[in-house]
Amino acid sequence: MNKFAIFDLDDTLVDSAGAVDRWFIELAEQRNLGADGLQFLRAEQQRPVTPRESFQSIVDRFGFTESPDELRSIFLERVPRLSRAFDGVVHSLGELRARGWRTALLTNGTALDQQPKMRDGMADLFDVVCFADDEATRKPDPEVFRLVAGRAGAGLDGAWMVGDSLEYDIAGGAAVGMSTIWVSGGRTPRDGEPVPTRVVTSVAEAFPLLLAEG
Repeated sequence: MNKFAIFDLDDTLVDSAGAVDRWFIELAEQRNLGADGLQFLRAEQQRPVTPRESFQSIVDRFGFTESPDELRSIFLERVPRLSRAFDGVVHSLGELRARGWRTALLTNGTALDQQPKMRDGMADLFDVVCFADDEATRKPDPEVFRLVAGRAGAGLDGAWMVGDSLEYDIAGGAAVGMSTIWVSGGRTPRDGEPVPTRVVTSVAEAFPLLLAEG
């Protein structure tokens, strides 16, 4: 048994989507946008447009003095600090390590963007932390998975990848021989999407699966 697990960060270990909504609430309160304004912000998040188009829409709607790029900078600075680990994550990571598991964090994004999300000692619970945008390649490229395993002194065959993205986490992990746990959040895979080894609704359900395997 290969007791090595790689974890994604955003919406796997940390509630990043919730942090975005907390920023919307904060922004609406600070600028007196009201309930309708908050509803607009939440709807804008769901629109299939680029981030710049979305921030342009927000600036235009409310007449903010910031440019879209300036508002996006505020967003990028504030949202990581509003992120929170899901309940039990820090304890469960510690339990894995106490049971002899090696653990790694592999997240797309830079250290500057991602480190503020890793509070309450979370960063100390990994043998390796890899911010892929600071490396030569990012998920789902197999090379970044091999990079992380090499730094951890672990093999990938029979190891586990845990993440919320079928494209980046599940497909990437499977491509290098890992077993995979998809944190679905209640979603259902569409035809043609990668098929995970296991499916859980929340990451809290993933830890008992790993412990049972180990």
